[in-house]
Amino acid sequence: MLDSEWNKVDYHQFLKDFGNTIIVKYAPTILYSKKDKEHEAFISLIAFFFLAGGLLIYIAVTYFLAPIFFSVILFIILVTIGGISDIFLILNYLRFNIYIKPLECWVEVYKGRSIDNTHNYCFSYYPIFSGKCHPNKVKNVVYKMYQEEVLKGKISISQIEVYLKLNPENKESTENIGYYFQYGTGYPFKKENIEEIPWKFFPFEKSKNDNFLATANWIHHYEWKNDLEYDFDKLHEYAPWIIQGWNESNLKPLTEDFKEIMNWSLRNINSIPKLKPWEEEFDKLIYQNPKAYDDLKFINKAIMEFIGIDENLGKIRKVKDKLLSIKTYFRDLNS
Repeated sequence: MLDSEWNKVDYHQFLKDFGNTIIVKYAPTILYSKKDKEHEAFISLIAFFFLAGGLLIYIAVTYFLAPIFFSVILFIILVTIGGISDIFLILNYLRFNIYIKPLECWVEVYKGRSIDNTHNYCFSYYPIFSGKCHPNKVKNVVYKMYQEEVLKGKISISQIEVYLKLNPENKESTENIGYYFQYGTGYPFKKENIEEIPWKFFPFEKSKNDNFLATANWIHHYEWKNDLEYDFDKLHEYAPWIIQGWNESNLKPLTEDFKEIMNWSLRNINSIPKLKPWEEEFDKLIYQNPKAYDDLKFINKAIMEFIGIDENLGKIRKVKDKLLSIKTYFRDLNS
């Protein structure tokens, strides 16, 4: 949706003209769930407790039977093997017990049409999460392969646009217009098949009284906190919800050079502002990025070709021998 009426502004020049305070001020505070995490290795945890319990029982029985029979060599071998196995099991559990959380926020500044001394601006914010976890275990492994081989990184990039009007001759005069983002309210957090969620506009007043934006699902779309409070199951099942604000240390400019490093073109993110606040009924526009879900389509295509859709799709051990072929497929896709 390339539009010459929006032009990217040099970030450092904008700071000279308006300062950094306004960028920080309008960065949307978000809520994220403490239970947004990678799939846990519960089998390793259960095996750890069983093995630990077995070792304790063996040591206790050995102690009471020592006057009758006791083999130092057998005792050392069994305790050593059991201890090492237990350490391996708990380390494997901790390895997969990973919380997904916001790391930082990138920002771009765009300037639109000017009317008299007032200029339309769009601050495009990109809250960056440490990753994202597909609800299906097999699809999650395949998605990680796609990220590694094609995107060359496992972070999750979300996007929120903030529109406002600024007057360079009167920097204190700011007219807030509103927010534009993919509005994911009403969807279960772990809904596996994410439908094409459109973008929706909200006036700035929507954010008053600490009505923060909350992550609506595992793919990191957003909904308003007040809307989340009407979704009792999501609100309480994924509590606690953590407040993430932004400041000068974790709010960073997104440059074109960095976009190239991050393989931005493969991430299917449309950076150009999607609204034109100087037009009538601009707030009625419902935008849908046609390439927004290309990554999930690639994943499903690879699964269909190498695994197929059956009742074993949720069991990694039953498709383990086919994962290498999928990894090679993604590697060739990027060559």
